Amino acid sequence: MIDCACWGKPLGSTQLWENHLVTINRILSIANRIQIREPGDDQYPKMEHLPEEVVREVLLRLTDHKDLENSSKAYSVMARVVDEQRIWRELTQFHFTPQQISFVLNTMPNPVQDWQAVYHKLRKAFGLREEYAEMIQLCRNCRCLFWKSIGHPCIAEKDPAFQEKLEDVDKSSLHVPIPPQAFLRFFSL
Repeated sequence: MIDCACWGKPLGSTQLWENHLVTINRILSIANRIQIREPGDDQYPKMEHLPEEVVREVLLRLTDHKDLENSSKAYSVMARVVDEQRIWRELTQFHFTPQQISFVLNTMPNPVQDWQAVYHKLRKAFGLREEYAEMIQLCRNCRCLFWKSIGHPCIAEKDPAFQEKLEDVDKSSLHVPIPPQAFLRFFSL
């Protein structure tokens, strides 16, 4: 029998834990076979051989200022591209609404905008937008947590009396996304 206890109490079914352990073991097996090797001096292209336009496109897809700042330490072309206003302007536009941006722009004295300074002011004032590939969903009907991509067979949907109540309800509002920080708070002591 698998130990499926959390804080001394059973959490989930034994079958669910067995499925999770199989998945974890499969992931570990794949991860253990991965070998990362430094490319030899004779292998091309390397990052420093890529055209500046390609480096810029790579940097434009980063969503964290720390990644940008660390990238600038890699080599001179990346440092030069990270200093471009366009990189910081697009990062700012990704994380903040036009209203938030105009609010901060109106408070800045210099008409020539330093988008890196604007980004950091906005970050301190409003925090960063969080983007996730998928979030856990909470079913308002049965209070079950589930992954949207896997689906959720709500047990409350089998109840005919409950089905009548659902006729007047917007079905899209029945599942509430739970961000990772909120999910972790479920387990705080």
